[in-house]
Amino acid sequence: MTGLLSQLPRIKEGIVLVEYSSTDHPERAMAKIFMEWMNLGIIPLIVDIGDALHVFIQNLRFQGIELPIENVPVIKEKGTVKVGNVVGNVDVVDDFDHHLAIYAKFAKEVPLESRNHTIVLGMERFSFTFMSDPPKLERYFEKITRLYLPVEGRTSFLFLNTDIASDYLRKGLEQDSDYVVEVEGRNARLLKSPGGVGYEIL
Repeated sequence: MTGLLSQLPRIKEGIVLVEYSSTDHPERAMAKIFMEWMNLGIIPLIVDIGDALHVFIQNLRFQGIELPIENVPVIKEKGTVKVGNVVGNVDVVDDFDHHLAIYAKFAKEVPLESRNHTIVLGMERFSFTFMSDPPKLERYFEKITRLYLPVEGRTSFLFLNTDIASDYLRKGLEQDSDYVVEVEGRNARLLKSPGGVGYEIL
């Protein structure tokens, strides 16, 4: 896992989708990405959907790994368990314009460099309220994934549990991501990149 996940945080911009199953340990991949950025002097912004960050941190602690998360800016999307330096909680999910307005207000409190280096945990949880409504899910992609995330100079890692996410959500995120990584056990495999599978990321 070390090689690929050491290189990906060094890309200048792009959306990286990290896929995993319910039996895998994506928290190790998240910790690797997080620490690579911290070692580069970058404190990332974490978007915590439905208390996913709490689950990741607890699973890491069970493995004897403690991340320096206390002062890391966190924007929560629903959920109640506060981990890190929570700057705001966005409770509105299905009204995308309102959602983005609230998110943008909280994001302004976060340093620009952190905003440009984002880890999003629990992507599958975000869509629970409209997973059975494909037109609304398509509007989600238009408003949030395609409109908000692809900003020049910004790198975002999106973590997705493919056992829980619908095929529609997974395929939509794969289409809109520049890189797709599959985490399985202690291995990470590159499924998609701008240069094709097997492309060495420098």
